[in-house]
Amino acid sequence: MKLFSFFSKVAFICNLSFLLFVLFGTSEAKQTIGSSAAGISAIPFLKNLIIILGFSAIIINLAMCIAYLVAILAKKYFLFPKWLAAINFVFLIIQVYFFFL
Repeated sequence: MKLFSFFSKVAFICNLSFLLFVLFGTSEAKQTIGSSAAGISAIPFLKNLIIILGFSAIIINLAMCIAYLVAILAKKYFLFPKWLAAINFVFLIIQVYFFFL
């Protein structure tokens, strides 16, 4: 079940990019119209990648949390860190709150 562990780590990376996405959004909202965003727009490829991963994080994270639930209900215990599953679940709650509420 190395694939399960791999996708858990991918979901965690997407969750970290979601945090950066939220931080970029709040820092851009605080800027005035005439000011330059030297720290944020200096690397537009990285910024675009973080935005894409930040938006797709809820889909990937939801799929992983459903996979965790199915694994628990089927009583199949894989060798993945339990803290990673817990953190992904907490991020899912935060993402649902951010996107839908």
